[in-house]
Amino acid sequence: MNTKLMPPLLVTTCLSLCTPAWAQSGVGAGDAQVTAIEQIVRQQATHIRMLEARLADIEFRLAETPVHAAVEPMQAMEADALASRLDRLEAASSTQPKISMVKGAPEFTLADGKARFRPRGRFFADASSTGGSDAASRNLSGTEISSARLGAEGNYGRLGYVLEADFAGDAVSWKSAYGAFEHRLFGIPAEFSIGLRLNDRSMDGASGVSNTPFQSRNVVGAVIIPQHGASDLGVMQRLQGEDWHVALHVSGDAPDEPGSGNGALAYTLRGHWNPVRTERMTVHLGGWGFREQIRGAARVVRGAAIGGTFNDNLRIAPGRVADADRSEALGLELAMFAGPAWVQGEWGARRARGWEDGARGMFTHRAHALAAGWFLGEARPAYSARTGTWGRVKVGTPVSDGGPGAWELKARYDAVDYTDLPGGGRGSAWTAGINWYLNDWSRVMLDTVRWRSENRSGAWPGLDRGYTVNLRFQLAF
Repeated sequence: MNTKLMPPLLVTTCLSLCTPAWAQSGVGAGDAQVTAIEQIVRQQATHIRMLEARLADIEFRLAETPVHAAVEPMQAMEADALASRLDRLEAASSTQPKISMVKGAPEFTLADGKARFRPRGRFFADASSTGGSDAASRNLSGTEISSARLGAEGNYGRLGYVLEADFAGDAVSWKSAYGAFEHRLFGIPAEFSIGLRLNDRSMDGASGVSNTPFQSRNVVGAVIIPQHGASDLGVMQRLQGEDWHVALHVSGDAPDEPGSGNGALAYTLRGHWNPVRTERMTVHLGGWGFREQIRGAARVVRGAAIGGTFNDNLRIAPGRVADADRSEALGLELAMFAGPAWVQGEWGARRARGWEDGARGMFTHRAHALAAGWFLGEARPAYSARTGTWGRVKVGTPVSDGGPGAWELKARYDAVDYTDLPGGGRGSAWTAGINWYLNDWSRVMLDTVRWRSENRSGAWPGLDRGYTVNLRFQLAF
C-alpha cells in the first residue's frame, strides 16, 4: 500500500468512529453537522476509490515496463552487433575474388574487375557410318574423339590472352595461342592481337566449330583457305562497332614449321555489316579476301570432306598445282535471322598461280553453300553482331534444370568444283539433321548426308554416290 494514502484513511476511520458518540451526547451537535460529516465521508470514499484505481493502473504499468525496458536495449545492442559484423564481412569480401559459372566453367574475377581467368576446352565424341558407295573401301563405320581441347583465357585490364591445345589423334597441337590488346583507333573500339589464332575468313570459317550449326564448316569455310590452314601465326588489327567490323590479318606459317627456308605470308581482310538489326530480324552482309605468297609448299589446295570429318575416303580430289608461288581468294556472305529461323549463304573462289605442261597459269577452285534452320522451344539462333560469326546458343530450359532443352532442325547444300585444276574433281552434298541442346555448353548432333562425287584422280575416280550418318556428343566450355 502506498504511504501517501494512510492520512486520508486514518481521518476517515476516526470520523466514522466518533459520529455515533456525537449523536448520542448531543453536545455541539446538530443535524447540519451530521450531514456535513457524512458528505465529507462520501467525498473521502470517492477519493479513495479514485486513488485505488490509479494505484492499480500504476502497478500494471510497473509490471509491464521492465520487460520492454529490458527487451528494447537488447534488440538495439543485437542490431548494432549485426551491422558491425556485416560491415566487417563486406570489407573482407570486397578484397576476395568473385567466382561465377560462365559457359559451363568457373570464371574467376578480381574484386576490382581488372583481372579475369577462365579455363576453356571442348570434347567431341563422334560416331559415323557410310553406305551406298560403289567402292567398298568408302563404306566405313567407326567412332573417334575428333577433338579434345584444353586451355585457358583471361585478361588483366585491356590485355587479354588465349591458350588452347588439342590432344586428339594421338598428337598434341596448338590451336590458339595469342595475346590481345583492346584500344581505340580513330575513336573506334579496336583490338590488336599477336600469335596463333583462327583467321577471319567467311562466316563459317571465322566461327569455332563448337558454335556452327553443323558438325563441320561448310565447304566455303573449309576449302577456300590459305595454304597454311585455318589458324595463322601473325598479327590482327580489328575495328568493331555494334553492328559491323573490319579486320586485317597478316600471318605466316604454323608455329611448328621448320626454320630451314622462307615461310609463307598471307594478308587477309574481312568485314561485315548489319543493315537491318532489330529485335525481330537481323540481316548480315559480309565479304572477305586474302592474298598469299607460297614458299615450297607440297600441298597447295585441300580436298573437300563432303561426308563429314571421320571418313577421309569421301574427300573430293582437288588435283595439284605444281610449283605454286602465290594465290588469292574472294568470298561473299549473306545471312538472315528472324525469330526461331535462320538462313545463310556463302560463296568463295581461290586461284593459285602455278605450272602445267611447262606453262605458267592461274588455276581456280570454287565453292558455295546454302543452309537454313529452325529452333523449337525457347532458344533462338546465336549470332554475334560485333564479329559477324556464329555464337553460343542460350537454352531457356536446360535439361540439367529438369527442362526439355532446345531443339534445332537444319538443312544444308554444299558444292565444290576443282575441275579447273589439273586432276581436280567436283562434288556436292545435301545434309539434313537435328541438334539437341542440353544446356548452353553441351549438345547432341545428328547429321545425315547424301553425297555425290566426281573425281578425276585418286583412288576413287568417276561418279559415285552414297550416304553418311554422323552422330556427335559435344561439350564446349
